[in-house]
Amino acid sequence: MTAHNANGTPRLVAGQLTALVLDHLHAHPQLDFSPYELAKVLGRSHGTIRRTLLHLADHGAVTRTQQRPARFRTD
Repeated sequence: MTAHNANGTPRLVAGQLTALVLDHLHAHPQLDFSPYELAKVLGRSHGTIRRTLLHLADHGAVTRTQQRPARFRTD
């Protein structure tokens, strides 16, 4: 049985959200995105995506292009 989130989408296994976020950012390298925009596209929680983006920025995988509202892109 597959576990589901409150919105009915299947839960992701560890690391899958990071891969989804990076895949989308790499597909659009000329754009920067807010966590909310990525949440709409990926169908996931913007809070979880924000935490993922902050983690990726801390490790140099993405660049934070704007502080408020937070926006991110790949290099």
